[in-house]
Amino acid sequence: MTIRRLHRRLAVLMGGCALAAYISGLGFEPPSLLAAAALALALFWQPAPELARRAEAASLTAGALLGARVLYHMLVVSEDLMTPLIDLLLLLLCVEALKPLDAGNDARLYVLSFVLLAAATAFAPGVLFGISYVAYVVLATLALVVGFLARQAQHYRLRSVRVGRRFLWATAGLSAVTLAISAFVFVSFPRVPRGWVGRGAPELVLAGFAEQVSIGRHGSRIYANPEVVLRVEFPTGRPADVEPLYWRGRSYDHFDGVEWSRSPALASAAVPSRWYTERWEGAIRRQDIYGAAPGARVLFGMHPVISVIPRSAIMPYMDQAGDLSYAGGDTPVYSTLSIDGYPGEHSLRSAPAGFAPARDFYLQLPPVSPRVRRLADSLVAGAPTRYDQVRALEDWLRREFRYTRELPASAGEATLESFLFRRRAGHCEYFSTALVVLLRTLGIPARNVNGFVGGDWNEFGSYLAVTQNNAHSWVEVWFTRIGWVPFDATPPAGRAANAAGGRDGRAGGIWAGWLWVDALQHRWAKWVLDYDLSKQLSLVRRTAGAFSRQAEPGSPAEEQRPAGPASRPSPLLLALTAAVLLGAIAYGRGRRRPPQAARIYLALRREFERAGFQDARDAPPLIFLDDLRRRAAPGLRHAEKVVAAYLRIRFGGAAPEPAVLRHMALERGAARAALRAARRPRQQSRPRPRS
Repeated sequence: MTIRRLHRRLAVLMGGCALAAYISGLGFEPPSLLAAAALALALFWQPAPELARRAEAASLTAGALLGARVLYHMLVVSEDLMTPLIDLLLLLLCVEALKPLDAGNDARLYVLSFVLLAAATAFAPGVLFGISYVAYVVLATLALVVGFLARQAQHYRLRSVRVGRRFLWATAGLSAVTLAISAFVFVSFPRVPRGWVGRGAPELVLAGFAEQVSIGRHGSRIYANPEVVLRVEFPTGRPADVEPLYWRGRSYDHFDGVEWSRSPALASAAVPSRWYTERWEGAIRRQDIYGAAPGARVLFGMHPVISVIPRSAIMPYMDQAGDLSYAGGDTPVYSTLSIDGYPGEHSLRSAPAGFAPARDFYLQLPPVSPRVRRLADSLVAGAPTRYDQVRALEDWLRREFRYTRELPASAGEATLESFLFRRRAGHCEYFSTALVVLLRTLGIPARNVNGFVGGDWNEFGSYLAVTQNNAHSWVEVWFTRIGWVPFDATPPAGRAANAAGGRDGRAGGIWAGWLWVDALQHRWAKWVLDYDLSKQLSLVRRTAGAFSRQAEPGSPAEEQRPAGPASRPSPLLLALTAAVLLGAIAYGRGRRRPPQAARIYLALRREFERAGFQDARDAPPLIFLDDLRRRAAPGLRHAEKVVAAYLRIRFGGAAPEPAVLRHMALERGAARAALRAARRPRQQSRPRPRS
């Protein structure tokens, strides 16, 4: 096999590994199957120049059609953009792989296979992806080395250059060992929280979560802000519907007529977790949450949150209002356990009146017009229970008012009374403020809450992406022996408009491409940036447990071990160990004693180096001879014969016959004798020191 064909096969195998990594996440589809067949064909066949030109013309037509398809998905339809892009990438990869050997397209093959491998990381990579990635790294190392040798051979006009198997094994083993060492350094090197670097807050905050709730903004509109603030994974599987998921953040008790705030001297309003577990309907659901709103030290979760499990260097705590905050400088990564459901109507209707925590705070009101009180009384007339009264007010606001992101034109219109009696349209803060004020005029403790609602499900990363456009404001009402129950007076169309804000002014395909990019960012943050000391210790414990032996029956260790399967090494750990051992063996094979022809040639070079006729120790054989000719070195004629024989055996495919090797040894001895003879006259001409 020539060195060019070997290099092409290595580059094609790199593309095959990238394709295998892509298939591992997305599965088999017709384009990927056709690409696999084309790459397999390219391993053993390259078309003739005329056929290659015709195939390239046909591929240009197909590429133009796929490019038009990409533009169509980008500008016209609201569908996934990544599928047509990857189809175009697969076509380009196959076209380059099937070009003639002298096409000079090495760099294009490298880039296309690497882009495909990078795209595969967004499609739920698993064990097969890890194997494909390791194989890609090894093959890339071999391809780069062999490609360099091929270019050097072309530069020196060598017609036939062959690379031995030992050289390939040694290079592959060295790359495998290097990869294993880098992985070991990554998992074992001490980490620091990424929060110490600091994050600059954006200069302009558009739609999004804020530390206060205000209805005083006017003279503009609320613009879209698609910045991702939370990424939520569900270990139990994707929820059936993400729209009704409320990610609770802050609650507010004090209203001055324009803005909501938190009273510093607020009495405790936290609810015992057993109230939620005993009196709320629904199972306990876990959410793994990454990130937080910029500038806010808030932990978000589905209300009610039963427990918070930190997974980064933060210390979560609950304040007087029952809101979740945290201390520490790291980026919040945590898990929450929540009740997946609200109390039933019967429980809420039968809740007794009486005790309410911090009652004076949650009944506080600014100066309110008498007609606001009359409005509240008229709307709940005939409602027998607190629950029915809350529902009556909530339904009226949803039915009679309109959601808009256009702000009032003046400060005089940015008031609650203007919203209730004149404008009758506003954003979510107006609806939540109106419901709280109407409830408090009736003597019902209530508070304003802000956070996020819903999100966009990211199919590439299997998580919920919550953006600033999902920021929302709603209400919590107190029910004795039940706790704080959420109610939302904003019309459903308004919540949908919030969620769609990130897609306003965007083509649907670009939105899908943005989700793919965000999936890459999430995996980078999850597995690289957020790999901290706790994850290191957990990995060490799991590794130690994987190699631990099963305790003898009846021993203390056996009694303390929970029931379950016997501890055994994980398949991934065994595969990694086997890869390291094979790499070390392969590298060791490459470090064996060189053949006899190479030993004679290297001994010749050492003779000339000791005599001062060779400076560049790593120079190729022909450069070595050029240097000897330039210096008119003694024994040049014998050195030329040794080098010529060595090149025929090493790169020309000639057999190292014993007669040839003996002739090389004799010529090497003659060159050594010539060097010694040249040194002897100089030594004799030196004056002897006087005694």
